[in-house]
Amino acid sequence: MTCIVSPQSYPTKKALRLWVLKDPDCVTIHNPSMFTTLTSFSANQIGPGQEYTVTNHPKRSWFAQVGRKADGTLYVK
Repeated sequence: MTCIVSPQSYPTKKALRLWVLKDPDCVTIHNPSMFTTLTSFSANQIGPGQEYTVTNHPKRSWFAQVGRKADGTLYVK
Protein backbone atom coordinates (compact mmCIF):
# COMPACT_ATOMS: atom_id res chain seq x y z
CA MET A 1 0.00 0.00 0.00
CA THR A 2 1.19 3.50 -0.76
CA CYS A 3 1.89 5.57 2.34
CA ILE A 4 1.58 9.32 2.74
CA VAL A 5 4.62 11.40 3.59
CA SER A 6 4.28 14.59 5.60
CA PRO A 7 4.68 17.42 5.90
CA GLN A 8 3.46 17.84 2.33
CA SER A 9 6.00 20.61 1.73
CA TYR A 10 8.20 18.31 -0.35
CA PRO A 11 7.43 19.45 -3.90
CA THR A 12 9.71 16.84 -5.49
CA LYS A 13 11.25 13.47 -4.74
CA LYS A 14 14.65 15.21 -4.66
CA ALA A 15 13.45 17.52 -1.86
CA LEU A 16 12.20 14.50 0.11
CA ARG A 17 15.56 12.75 -0.39
CA LEU A 18 17.44 15.76 1.01
CA TRP A 19 15.25 15.91 4.14
CA VAL A 20 15.40 12.16 4.80
CA LEU A 21 19.19 12.28 4.68
CA LYS A 22 19.43 15.56 6.64
CA ASP A 23 16.87 15.00 9.42
CA PRO A 24 14.90 11.72 9.19
CA ASP A 25 13.03 12.45 12.44
CA CYS A 26 11.22 15.36 10.74
CA VAL A 27 9.84 13.17 7.94
CA THR A 28 6.64 11.38 8.97
CA ILE A 29 5.27 8.40 7.07
CA HIS A 30 1.60 7.60 7.54
CA ASN A 31 0.15 4.24 6.54
CA PRO A 32 -3.58 4.75 5.85
CA SER A 33 -4.37 1.03 5.97
CA MET A 34 -6.82 -0.09 8.63
CA PHE A 35 -5.11 -3.51 8.76
CA THR A 36 -1.85 -2.38 10.35
CA THR A 37 -1.04 -1.44 13.92
CA LEU A 38 1.81 0.93 13.02
CA THR A 39 0.03 3.84 11.34
CA SER A 40 2.43 6.78 11.70
CA PHE A 41 6.19 6.84 12.22
CA SER A 42 9.29 8.86 11.38
CA ALA A 43 11.66 7.83 8.62
CA ASN A 44 14.27 7.19 11.31
CA GLN A 45 12.15 4.29 12.64
CA ILE A 46 12.41 2.26 9.43
CA GLY A 47 14.18 -0.99 10.20
CA PRO A 48 16.98 -2.63 8.19
CA GLY A 49 15.61 -4.25 5.05
CA GLN A 50 12.27 -2.41 5.23
CA GLU A 51 11.02 -0.22 2.38
CA TYR A 52 7.87 1.88 2.01
CA THR A 53 6.35 3.44 -1.10
CA VAL A 54 5.33 7.02 -0.32
CA THR A 55 3.62 9.91 -2.12
CA ASN A 56 2.64 13.51 -1.46
CA HIS A 57 -1.07 13.37 -0.70
CA PRO A 58 -3.46 14.53 -2.15
CA LYS A 59 -1.54 15.79 -5.18
CA ARG A 60 0.35 12.52 -5.86
CA SER A 61 2.71 14.23 -8.30
CA TRP A 62 5.58 11.86 -7.40
CA PHE A 63 6.17 8.49 -5.77
CA ALA A 64 9.31 7.29 -3.97
CA GLN A 65 10.61 4.29 -2.08
CA VAL A 66 12.02 5.13 1.36
CA GLY A 67 13.95 2.36 3.05
CA ARG A 68 16.95 1.30 5.09
CA LYS A 69 19.77 -0.88 3.80
CA ALA A 70 21.15 -3.77 5.84
CA ASP A 71 24.11 -1.58 6.88
CA GLY A 72 21.71 0.95 8.47
CA THR A 73 21.78 3.76 5.91
CA LEU A 74 18.53 5.35 4.77
CA TYR A 75 17.79 5.79 1.09
CA VAL A 76 15.16 7.37 -1.16
CA LYS A 77 14.81 6.13 -4.73
